Amino acid sequence: MSCNHHPGADILLQYASGKLTGSLGLMVSLHAQVCGSCKAAIAEIESIGGQMIEELDGAAVASGSFDTILARIAQTDTESIQPMEQTFAYSSLVKKVLLGGEAGELNWQWRTKRFAELPLPTNDDNFEAKLIYFKKGMKVPRHTHKDKEYTLVLSGAFSDESGLYKRGDYICKSKVDEHTPYAESDCVCLAITTEPLKFTGTMGPVLNWFFN
Repeated sequence: MSCNHHPGADILLQYASGKLTGSLGLMVSLHAQVCGSCKAAIAEIESIGGQMIEELDGAAVASGSFDTILARIAQTDTESIQPMEQTFAYSSLVKKVLLGGEAGELNWQWRTKRFAELPLPTNDDNFEAKLIYFKKGMKVPRHTHKDKEYTLVLSGAFSDESGLYKRGDYICKSKVDEHTPYAESDCVCLAITTEPLKFTGTMGPVLNWFFN
């Protein structure tokens, strides 16, 4: 399928080089499963990396380099090197929603009649992950972001002042973005944030207290 909104080149590079793990790495992985262009870009980056390693093969190595590498390996926190499914326990569940649309029987926490959340446990200290579900016609109150908000549309579609987002689309918003998402259909998204949202407008203070 074709997606209209993608991770930036820097995110794809981090993912392809193995530096992007946990919940955000899972999000990029899921996007690439339904986005042919990003899947091809990741494969190309990995291929370039492999060629560089081959070119280095047989080159002269500075004295002591091998000992330095071993020392760095010994200092690495082995608990941080985990398969993605372990760092994000709900990876299989999220994948089922994206590929099969299976979301109706989840244990949703309803905030309003049209909006629900499902917090997802992760081992990421810097990220909070959740599934969000908003029914067709639901308008999320206008808000901005204290830091970064990453969203992957798993099913359905929503829109805001910047465009329309459908299944597989990857969206990143920051503190300079202010928007009012609107559900064009029943919509389920994976949302990852580094800080809580900041609702704006007349009802902003009340909504910030209620949701955060």
